[in-house]
Amino acid sequence: MSKLLRIVEKKNLWFLISFLFIGVGFLMMGQRLLSYQPILNYGIDFVGGTTMILRVDSLTQDLKTKETSPQAIKKAFIKTLRDHLRAFGLEKSIIQITQDHDVLIKTLKIKQEQHQSILDDLKQQFGHIEILEIDFIGPSIGKELRTKSLWIIGVVSLALLIYIAWRFKWSYGLAALLALIHDALITLSFAALANIEINTAFVAALLTILGYSINDTIVIFDRIRENYSQHHASQPFTTIINHSLTQTMMRTISTSFTTLLVILSLILFGGATIKAFCIVLLVGVLSGTYSSLCIASPLLQLFHPKKE
Repeated sequence: MSKLLRIVEKKNLWFLISFLFIGVGFLMMGQRLLSYQPILNYGIDFVGGTTMILRVDSLTQDLKTKETSPQAIKKAFIKTLRDHLRAFGLEKSIIQITQDHDVLIKTLKIKQEQHQSILDDLKQQFGHIEILEIDFIGPSIGKELRTKSLWIIGVVSLALLIYIAWRFKWSYGLAALLALIHDALITLSFAALANIEINTAFVAALLTILGYSINDTIVIFDRIRENYSQHHASQPFTTIINHSLTQTMMRTISTSFTTLLVILSLILFGGATIKAFCIVLLVGVLSGTYSSLCIASPLLQLFHPKKE
């Protein structure tokens, strides 16, 4: 007990660090709002757009016959395609090449007559192109997706609050819920600062982050409850929390470290299509680890009934 980590006593420092990071992110959002810009970089899923699936004969032929690595051929093709889309103001479109070597292009909403102009330009560059599918996502569908995503996040958070309050006490549930809100705000702030696209993949990453964070928090809270039942008569609650954090610290760091290794490998070698998703996960895991240790536990100490 003589080598305790004094984490709870430094709660004002932890709260200040989180407040500053979240504050900077929300200041960025506010600046965009005042400039009549979207506060976040909403993707096609949320604002509507067009999805085209094309079969480009020249790309398929190159992948089958050239000795250059397929990854290099695909990278060069996407770069050339993006350069041609720049003439139509669509250089930020999402471009993917499927396992069947078909080209998936997701753009912002464009007029019907522009499709033919874009296709004519691409045919001049790449030769014969077969149109496999063209879909339109209207603004109403995008709005519905945004609403459903918010509902999903809210329901998941409420369910976690109820579960923790039932398994532990209301003070544990409230502390865990605020820690989850902290992680969500950190992730949103990072997305605003880094201009990460907000789409359904981002929502999936956010839900994964919340699940990871609450799992770590429950492990720590369970140790706090166990130590409290044994030592509450002889030790202050703050000391019990610090002792529990000291006991679970290596487990928390080891779990986070191994998870981060997997995410980093996906960022480095997983390709451009999942890079943004993995970067959000990376930030979320770091935030979840930090909040479990430095946010949830100090909040629990604040909410703990003084009479106990």
